[in-house]
Amino acid sequence: VQVRGAVRVIEDQDWLARQISDLTVTQEAARKAPWAVTDAPASFIQSQIKGIVGLEIEITDMQGKWKVSQNRPIADRSGVAEGLESEGSNSPDMVRLVRSYGGLDDR
Repeated sequence: VQVRGAVRVIEDQDWLARQISDLTVTQEAARKAPWAVTDAPASFIQSQIKGIVGLEIEITDMQGKWKVSQNRPIADRSGVAEGLESEGSNSPDMVRLVRSYGGLDDR
């Protein structure tokens, strides 16, 4: 996906700290013992935040491109479709897309 829009540079340390904390919570949620930003010394976190530039983009245009292995050899495309099919009912739409865009509809 390609997006276009107006970018805003954010240097607010509190805003950056919230973003890091929120992202960490999201990424660590599935772990048995999730790490939290508060597990690290505050001085370390503050020193790391100084090297981060926050960006916020107000999206004005979005364009997508189909990438469903259509540029791969037929054996790879078939393997992708078969692998997705073997995963069960969670991916029938993706299987259809791989088969359709990969020229496998008749196979």
